[in-house]
Amino acid sequence: MSKQDDRGQKITEWLKHLQGWKDSDLSVAAYAKGQGLALWAMYHWRGVLIREGRWHEERKPTASTRSRSSSSVPTRFAKVSVAQLCPPVPVTVTVRLHLSNGRCAEIDLRDVEQFDVLLAALERQP
Repeated sequence: MSKQDDRGQKITEWLKHLQGWKDSDLSVAAYAKGQGLALWAMYHWRGVLIREGRWHEERKPTASTRSRSSSSVPTRFAKVSVAQLCPPVPVTVTVRLHLSNGRCAEIDLRDVEQFDVLLAALERQP
């Protein structure tokens, strides 16, 4: 038997197991234990088959989504508006330059444009 035939047989076998698990309403662990399968193998083959597009499973609703969907109060959107925008907070950035000749400089910048001006000035120097 070739490797392709062997893999095809494994895929068929695991698709049957996954369908059996889904039809059983058991957890993956309970189904694997009942069938004498390794739990890691169930997760491994499920991941392989999902990635290859051979297996698709719908997510089961969690307890939190079930309680929200069974609520008697309908979900509605509320119209909101922003009453006042906060003024921008001034930010000061300190740039420290350490030159190869040992000289240092600290420059306080209060605006992004100042940084662009500083870089342009430094790039002009020989």
